[in-house]
Amino acid sequence: MKIFVIGGTGLIGGHAARAMVAAGHDVSSLARSGEAAAKLTAWGITPIAGDAEDRDAIARGIEGAETTVFAPALGDAETVLVDWMMEHMAGRQKSLIFCSGTGVLGQRTGGAWSEDTFAASDDFVSSRALNGRFELEGRVRSASSRGLVRGIVIRPPAVWTHDVPHSLVTGVLDSVRKTGTACYVGQGLNMYSHVHAEDLGEVFRHVAESGKDGSVYHAVAGEVPNRWIAETVSRLTGAPTRSVTMDEAIELWGKFAALIVFGVSSRSRSPQTRKEFGWEPKHNDMLAAGEESLKKMLQESAL
Repeated sequence: MKIFVIGGTGLIGGHAARAMVAAGHDVSSLARSGEAAAKLTAWGITPIAGDAEDRDAIARGIEGAETTVFAPALGDAETVLVDWMMEHMAGRQKSLIFCSGTGVLGQRTGGAWSEDTFAASDDFVSSRALNGRFELEGRVRSASSRGLVRGIVIRPPAVWTHDVPHSLVTGVLDSVRKTGTACYVGQGLNMYSHVHAEDLGEVFRHVAESGKDGSVYHAVAGEVPNRWIAETVSRLTGAPTRSVTMDEAIELWGKFAALIVFGVSSRSRSPQTRKEFGWEPKHNDMLAAGEESLKKMLQESAL
């Protein structure tokens, strides 16, 4: 299959593209520089000169592929671009896989534990801050019924690798740099489900090969309370842990990160993905696996 990946040098898109290449697919991706093009070529991916703002380059990639994967994090700009892509792909018997995220189902618990955990098919009230993305998910999933494109959504939780820690981990490290303490919000019992990027890449491959039109898929390997993350950083840095209020969290991490990441419960499950594809994550213990990368980060930092 010919597959075009937008965001192919990023954490998610890069692992998705390499999983597809490993399975024998013909993969292309945008390259905004010679360095990016060389990286893609080394991975067996055909580079297309341009970036996510270059619609001519995107159109060339779409034309040469049966399936297009949209994986970059572009914020508000993604809505306009993905809507344009669906219109551009209309009537051509092509597929679009849109990478969203479980931030859309986050609950603002202020650090409290929530028993709610969502499968891809479960109903939920979308996060106000990310309602635009949730509405875009709906347009992608209904695209074929509007005569546009075969649309599928993948909704990852927090993503990590052995070299790139979970985003919550780097946020706690940032709190140590700023305050001398490893911070968490409230009780720190809120959890954000997670998945290793290699395991997530396999989900993208499966969805490209046999995902169902109009579906949304989750990919979950585990979950860890935020306070455990802070305690791990505390043990490695020697900094004490500290609970902060939401107002303090906003001052520390910024409003968006405090409300969408550090102060929410975003627990998800992936029974549909496991059942349809036989998918089983190979990497489950995010804290244990990431300890060496944390040590390396600390050695390279000013802490």
